[in-house]
Amino acid sequence: MAQTQLSFFDEKNVAVKTMEQVMHDSMMPYSEYVILDRALPRVEDGLKPVQRRVLYTMSELGLTPDKPYLKSARIVGDCLGKYHPHGDSSVYDAMVRMAQTFNMSAPLVDGQGNYGSVDGDSAAAMRYTEARLTPLALELIKDLDEDTCKWNLNYDDKLKEPDILPSRFPNILVNGASGIAVGLATNIPPHNIGEVIDGVVAMIDNPKITLANLMKIIKGPDFPTGGTVSAGDELYNAYSTGRGKLIMRAKLHMETEGDKKNIVVTELPYQVNKSTLQIRIQELREKKKEMFQDIQDITDETDRTGMRVVIRLKKGADADSVLRCLLKYSDLETTYGVNMVAIANGRPQQMGIMDILTYYIDYQREFIVRRTQRDLKNAKKRAHILEGLLIAIQDIDAVIKIIKTSQSVTDARARLRESFALSEEQAQAILEMQLRRLTSLEVGKLKEEIKELHALIDRLSNILASKKEQMKVMREEILAVKKAHKFDRRTEVLENMSKMDLTEDDITAAKKEGVLCINAEGRVKLVGNKNYSMAQTLAKDCGEAEVTPIATKVETGRNVYILTDKGNCCCVLNENLPEKKWREKGVKLSALSDGLASGERAVAALVPDNEDCDVYIYTAQGNVKRVAMSELVVQKSCYQVMPLKDGDAVIGAEKVQEGNPAVFFGTESGIFVYCNAEGIPTQKRGAGGVRAVKVAPGDKVINAFQADGEGEIVVVTENGYAKRVVSAMLDVTDRDRKGMKIAELGDKAGTRVACYSYVKLAYDLVLLRQNGETVPLNTEDISIESRTSKGKAAVKPIETFKRVCRHYDNVDEKTEY
Repeated sequence: MAQTQLSFFDEKNVAVKTMEQVMHDSMMPYSEYVILDRALPRVEDGLKPVQRRVLYTMSELGLTPDKPYLKSARIVGDCLGKYHPHGDSSVYDAMVRMAQTFNMSAPLVDGQGNYGSVDGDSAAAMRYTEARLTPLALELIKDLDEDTCKWNLNYDDKLKEPDILPSRFPNILVNGASGIAVGLATNIPPHNIGEVIDGVVAMIDNPKITLANLMKIIKGPDFPTGGTVSAGDELYNAYSTGRGKLIMRAKLHMETEGDKKNIVVTELPYQVNKSTLQIRIQELREKKKEMFQDIQDITDETDRTGMRVVIRLKKGADADSVLRCLLKYSDLETTYGVNMVAIANGRPQQMGIMDILTYYIDYQREFIVRRTQRDLKNAKKRAHILEGLLIAIQDIDAVIKIIKTSQSVTDARARLRESFALSEEQAQAILEMQLRRLTSLEVGKLKEEIKELHALIDRLSNILASKKEQMKVMREEILAVKKAHKFDRRTEVLENMSKMDLTEDDITAAKKEGVLCINAEGRVKLVGNKNYSMAQTLAKDCGEAEVTPIATKVETGRNVYILTDKGNCCCVLNENLPEKKWREKGVKLSALSDGLASGERAVAALVPDNEDCDVYIYTAQGNVKRVAMSELVVQKSCYQVMPLKDGDAVIGAEKVQEGNPAVFFGTESGIFVYCNAEGIPTQKRGAGGVRAVKVAPGDKVINAFQADGEGEIVVVTENGYAKRVVSAMLDVTDRDRKGMKIAELGDKAGTRVACYSYVKLAYDLVLLRQNGETVPLNTEDISIESRTSKGKAAVKPIETFKRVCRHYDNVDEKTEY
């Protein structure tokens, strides 16, 4: 029986191999495929094949940021059918990840619909979601064609796909990468795009730059979820060798709730699941009761304003001890294993950050050369054709005669070439030329275009002939990407672990949100939101201490910039403001900073939403200074923002409004200048401003503000005479003028103007008498009159008013005044 079975086999066609040989021959091609074509990114564009195919498919579908969203199922279907036949889940998952703001430092896909959350929620099915490319993704595919990048045939050899994208920024560092291949893995942390581009520029400018100097520019990873990360030797080793471990920690602070303390988490370490973290803490509370018995409750108060997980502690709990245990046993502190492996020169390599940037710069230079060669070829071809057209137009009669007498197109083309010494392309272009090109205007256009093309050819030839020019082009282009797409750093990098060891003193102060109030005497206080909403803040209910000419909302963690009459700025963190009730007196400004004199008075408070705005600063001698808010943001508690001449003083400051409305200046003697904003230049912090009003001796500017011409200017004299003047009736002039009269003084009105103000919607002014009495005056009760009138008596002048000012009793609709 055994002999019968053997007779079925021809021993000559049987290959005998050991299991080791079979595994080796089968595993090696599979491993190579997974490593090179599935799991690891290319160092040049930082993309895995599936990501590159998704982005290329979206670009083919025309899904640019200015076009409508398209169903994700359509995108996945196109990508599957044309380039990536490996299952729809792999394609959709790759696309979803490129759209998740908590995974990508700079998302490449703009998703509409449910794309998952930091709680671990998965994205909706592809039939429900939609997508298109982000503006930054266009920088990856810009100038993509067969002349600039290498292309391969797709899986069935019917279409071509790019082997690599142009990648106008170092995406491999900006968005990082993670993946597991066969015997290899990669884990590249994301970075800040502005810092990475600055690092590229630094290496272009100085190819011999050291890693230590480069790390002064690229300070460390910048995770999209924020948090903090350790620096020092660990980060240096990771950037040097491409391998290392970094410690990430959540951002948290301590709050006081009655006689209890709460630990509040506002930012998580990268790729930590918020829901899982809360479940883990609850489990620790049950399993390790001796350590976590002081935890009373955990609540997730996250909303659209940001993340907020509150760990409430029992009365008398040792918050520092609980926090240390949480950092040890929960994911509030985790490690990030840096393993920077990518495909370079056709094989996987582990690289330090300088190696990665070197590969990227070399690739970009190669790309610029190939693109320049393409543009030069096209420019020469176009110039060649136009020169032929110009020859024909200059002797058009002979050309027409040849065409008319030719037997065929081929004959005409041959005779044209022979008669005018043209190339075949030029002759064909002449035959296809439209009659309207024969006008003198078209001849001029041809000559102008030929001139421009020759200039372009010279410039492109210079770029090809010079490596220095190629690097210059690269530098200009990558800095343009930074200017268009930079964003602020999210993750704080701490130099060493000792600074990350939290103690009770390191935990931030209790959360404070409310209204910053500066009264007429210049005293400062923070009134909590609850106290402010319940207080009687109307002008008729206010005594002298409650009159509030400066009020602005402030939030936890925000700096408040208080400007003084001496031209100084006091920078105070919201948590350090003295919290008072509405009826309580505030503190003197000098109590907030040792650098201020006891007599300095607050004249303005700024709480900028961002630094991308300008600020006007006004002085009593008629000067105005326009300065960028970023110039005023200095890491000091007290500093000078405007040098003043002897006898001058700052009287106010405000953010420059959109549209640059004119600025009104009013003096004590009733003179005004309505100044055109375009004449006020932007200056640096050390400048003293420019003159807006030529103030007469003995006179001074008492109010200045922006007015857009839609409201009225309120004028109140020291004896209580008041009027409103329609701002549109006032002439807008250049700055540095003597001005015109806006108030008739003398007789019963008094000898000086006590207040100017600008009104669109009615509000209360408060008149402060010498005896401390307050007199409210609503702007709606003031009559509208001409510029030359003296106004009407608004209140009975028992005595001269020492001050008249606006009173803010509602800041719900404004964030800054």
